[in-house]
Amino acid sequence: MEQTNPLAALEGVGLPQKAAVIYMCLLGKNRMDIAEIARESSVKRATCYEHLEQLLAKDFIVRVPVGKRTYYAANEPEKLLSDFKKRARMFEENVAHMTQMHERATNKPKVTFREGKREMKKIYEELFKTVGDAYSIFPPDVFFETFSLEEYDEFDKEVVEHAMKVRDLFLRSKYNKKITEIRAKNGDTGRSAKILPEWFSSNVDVLIFKDTVALISLRDLSAIVIENKDIADLFKNMHSFMWKTL
Repeated sequence: MEQTNPLAALEGVGLPQKAAVIYMCLLGKNRMDIAEIARESSVKRATCYEHLEQLLAKDFIVRVPVGKRTYYAANEPEKLLSDFKKRARMFEENVAHMTQMHERATNKPKVTFREGKREMKKIYEELFKTVGDAYSIFPPDVFFETFSLEEYDEFDKEVVEHAMKVRDLFLRSKYNKKITEIRAKNGDTGRSAKILPEWFSSNVDVLIFKDTVALISLRDLSAIVIENKDIADLFKNMHSFMWKTL
């Protein structure tokens, strides 16, 4: 059986060693004054005052005035545990917000992995909500192995509805003509497209929007989504370079 170590447990929740010793002394008594605490804990009286203030601030103990004298008493460990759990829950509820603040401050990329057709659709839906320009490198052949022309038509209508400015680089495909017809039917305003050379091959749909890069592997319906301004800017520059060379 693992041996208990109350002092180590108290130090583990942030109490200095001498403060932990004082709390343990008070646990064994109904109440104690400063002289008794110094004697029982072997902590100098002047130092006791400092640690008693720490214990009071953390609700480990309470003051007990009796006439003109001041005594101190320990709060029950169960009450302390309940308070710790409440604080832990409060901290946990705010972790996501604090993490976002830290990531913005450190410019740390947020990387998520998505899988399945439903998740791929969600990525396209996130693109449709974009304010500003969007860029893509789109492989029609592999896209239409999973999605239908009707689904592409719905996606395209969403782009038009949200009045996005989009520059698409399409891989050469038997579907290029049909895609052009769908886009013309829905209205090409704000959108432009170029066809990549025949030698260019890829099974990945690359989407760049806001400060986000989505790399969608259409063969296995999985995606990596990276949210980071510097990385998104790099992909935008690469896309612009390819666009200018065509």
